[in-house]
Amino acid sequence: MHLNQIKSFLAVSKMLNFTNAARQNGVPQSTISRHINDLEQQLGVRLFYRTKRDVQLTAEGRTFIPYAQEILDAARKGSYAVKQLHDGAKGRLSIATVNTSGTFLRECLEDFGRAYPDVVVDITYVSGGEILIDENDDPYDFHFLYSDMLPDSDEFDMMEISTDNLTFVLPKEPNGDMGRDIASLARQKFILLSEEENPILYMEIMNFCRSHRFSPSIVNQFSDIRSVLLSVSAGLGISILPAVLPGDMLSERFETVPIDESYSISCAMAWKKSLLNPAASLFLDVVKEHMEKQR
Repeated sequence: MHLNQIKSFLAVSKMLNFTNAARQNGVPQSTISRHINDLEQQLGVRLFYRTKRDVQLTAEGRTFIPYAQEILDAARKGSYAVKQLHDGAKGRLSIATVNTSGTFLRECLEDFGRAYPDVVVDITYVSGGEILIDENDDPYDFHFLYSDMLPDSDEFDMMEISTDNLTFVLPKEPNGDMGRDIASLARQKFILLSEEENPILYMEIMNFCRSHRFSPSIVNQFSDIRSVLLSVSAGLGISILPAVLPGDMLSERFETVPIDESYSISCAMAWKKSLLNPAASLFLDVVKEHMEKQR
């Protein structure tokens, strides 16, 4: 399996036309056909149904699309990092983070960027439902995750960095009181981050609802916090999210109402004890200094 095969597959899966895919990639149609055939042989499955008039993805082809895109993105990212190092960067830092831990991380990165402007920083947003940390093959220097997601392992050190209280997120209504009392909440439509994306947050929301003796009417769930906020700001429902939202997600179209502080999620940073990357050691010092300033 090589990158040209992946590029050809993604082009055909997008256009469902071998001729147009060849034109997009700047190669003969026969090359696209050969790449697809070779890839299908290597995978042992058919990726497309092909007739003289039609091209359609198989179920296996549809399943392979996000993985193929991930392979291509990783190759591009690696190429960029190598070029940056070749052009004079003084190291590379790799961070995985859930998308609701941005405030603390952003502040640390600001300090780090001022102190070490020649270090390339690679940030990957990850699902809160994934098991990310592999003791034997960990691609990240640091993980900014929910505390309950971290493994009980002697291979990793961990630092509690923040506690995010939960808040109602409501569309702004000139004459309304949507979601401001329990009786009103029981009648509202809820739009949430999916349980698969963020099981810790989802569990806390369910705990809140159970403790107030109502079952939420969940009309939609998304894997992206921006989709949740867009739906709420459009008046499609209400949500419950961590109170600290990244600045670029704030909007005049919705408002937040704090929930009792007993409903919260703890965030932590984890890293391998055998921290060999010099840039990672520098970043850890910045994080510790930032924590000291907050105390």
